[in-house]
Amino acid sequence: MSTVAASSLLPAREIGRTRTILRLAPVLSRHRARFALTLACAAGHQGFAVASAAVAALVTGRAASGAAVGELWPWLAVLGGCALAHAACAWAEMWIAHDLAYRVMVDLRADVFDGLERLAPGWLLGRRSGDVAASAVADIEALEWFYAHTIAQFAVTTMLPAAAIAVLAAIDWRLAAALAPFAALIVSVPFWLVRAGDRQGTELRTRLGELHADAVDGVAGLRELILFGRADAYRIRLRDAGRRLNRAHLANGGRVGVENALTDALVAAAMFSVLAVGAALVAGGEIEPAVYPVAVILAAFSLLPVTQITGAVRNLGVLRATASRVFTVIDTPAHVADAPDAVGDARDLRPEVRFEDVRFAYGPDQPEVLRRVSFAIAAGETVALVGRSGAGKSTCASLLLRFWDPTGGRITLGGADLRDLAQDALRERVALVPQDAYLFNATIADNIRLGHPQASDDEIADAAHRALVGEFADRLPDGLQTIVGERGAALSGGQRQRIALARALLRDAAVLVLDEAVSNVDAEGEAHLRRALDAARQGRTTVVIAHRLSTIRSADRVVVLDAGRVVAQGSHDELARGSGPYRRLLGRQLAAP
Repeated sequence: MSTVAASSLLPAREIGRTRTILRLAPVLSRHRARFALTLACAAGHQGFAVASAAVAALVTGRAASGAAVGELWPWLAVLGGCALAHAACAWAEMWIAHDLAYRVMVDLRADVFDGLERLAPGWLLGRRSGDVAASAVADIEALEWFYAHTIAQFAVTTMLPAAAIAVLAAIDWRLAAALAPFAALIVSVPFWLVRAGDRQGTELRTRLGELHADAVDGVAGLRELILFGRADAYRIRLRDAGRRLNRAHLANGGRVGVENALTDALVAAAMFSVLAVGAALVAGGEIEPAVYPVAVILAAFSLLPVTQITGAVRNLGVLRATASRVFTVIDTPAHVADAPDAVGDARDLRPEVRFEDVRFAYGPDQPEVLRRVSFAIAAGETVALVGRSGAGKSTCASLLLRFWDPTGGRITLGGADLRDLAQDALRERVALVPQDAYLFNATIADNIRLGHPQASDDEIADAAHRALVGEFADRLPDGLQTIVGERGAALSGGQRQRIALARALLRDAAVLVLDEAVSNVDAEGEAHLRRALDAARQGRTTVVIAHRLSTIRSADRVVVLDAGRVVAQGSHDELARGSGPYRRLLGRQLAAP
């Protein structure tokens, strides 16, 4: 029975529960040929198994009835052929089905990553990286069972039970009548507890995601846990998370055990029914004794595909929860989307930036972070955004990069609304050097190449030279080919920032955003990094987000933000001579050495 046929046994309110499962099937359209081969092999595997058993039963019955050996040889040859074909199809199904499953999983991982890229960074706020990683790895891995061991069996089981029951009906309709009600009941067993299965499946995947996220947090923060003597406490936390996962497994296993027992009881009842009816028909002379074993074997094998369906449906709660987590990432609409007629090339736009009456909130129920913010940055000018923590400085940078769109007003580049530009085109013109640059566990050169993947080695070396990366890379054993370690663990904060700057220079963007790029480095590192930054700003429009006075003084103009509003603008000297918010800000935060 197919998934659709099985779901037709449910009330209308339950049909919706299978829709997430049904969404897994269209992914196979990308691999039609392999799926067709998988179906053919699955049909051959089960079909030849039934045929082998039926022929063996027929040979046994005829031999018991006194047939001559010569009459049995043709049937024995058929039996041998069926056995060989069954073995070949079983091997081919296992090979091709797993090949299909792994190819589909590659596609799903790519779809999930595309979804994460589309949704970042807004959707990721408030979500643990370990739990998000579980959707990209563990959840998709769990779907291998569906693609390799379930969907082909679902497709072919509509044929074999119907064919077996048809043969039984051809022998005697009462044999088919003795079997059919039990087959229907066996199919329905998992749906008796479908709500419990859905609830337990969701709980199981949630607890697994929590444990995965806790484990990732513990490994990433192991140094801090050891330094502050919290390793034992975190070990207890992991043990508690493991116990919650174990309880979820036990609850799910208890339900599956009940369903297994009910299914086994119904299978036994079905076999007893066919045996009793068949024995009565043989005793009454209504069917040949030699046919009786064939009827019994057909009845037994007609139940095998049905029990496979029920075994798969028992895990639908876990599978539905797993698929739901995956499709949540794939289906969630992006916070920022390109317009259908978005401009795909922004290279001709002058690097002039304007914020015009910009308002922004991170969610419909969240307070506004920016409130009618307006300021302009001329081509080639350096503007410093300053203000207390939470004033909206980094939000301005995120909006300029279109990580989000304003909820009111607009931001323009060269007079064009950013919402009219394709995101890729915009980010070719605007580059970011963040406060905490992420470095991959690769070489220095490969980390710089992230800014322009098609760049030559000479271009990477030039960007490294301009960002003063060479000052420390030349002292390393492998130079630019040195592996930096996970998150750049082998480098200092200033060295990591210079690599991030080299990325931006390699991109050769006309607008450069420096988001507190020197805040996490020491005095010596700051001196090296500032020289690189000063050189990078030449000929570029630059937005500097900073707290350090030395950084702000180098800007052409300062824009002061407070509580999401622009409260002052002007040069550092002009604002410092006044008695307004900038001077108070200097006194509280910027005068520290």
